[in-house]
Amino acid sequence: MIYISVQSNKDRVVGMNIHGHAHYANPGEDLVCAGVSSIATGLCNALDILHPSTSCTIANNIITIKISEPNDVSQTIMQTGIIQLETMVEVYSKYIKIIKQEV
Repeated sequence: MIYISVQSNKDRVVGMNIHGHAHYANPGEDLVCAGVSSIATGLCNALDILHPSTSCTIANNIITIKISEPNDVSQTIMQTGIIQLETMVEVYSKYIKIIKQEV
């Protein structure tokens, strides 16, 4: 199972953690893992260019995004990614779980 934790503070997304493995298919052939990884990498790339004070790390099967000083640009990027991930959950709910937390 892929676990996605979205942290918000006063209706602003301030972070996201993604970890786990879908086990939808064999490693290297798992389209669910590839989809989530692609969305997360796209988020990190967009934030790196458009909101450089954001921290994105990808290591040890964990993707962590921390947004300092959230603004409209970072929120649009993160909300877009969350919508994409929620769309994947609609089809692959057995393999992906999104947890939203207020911090």
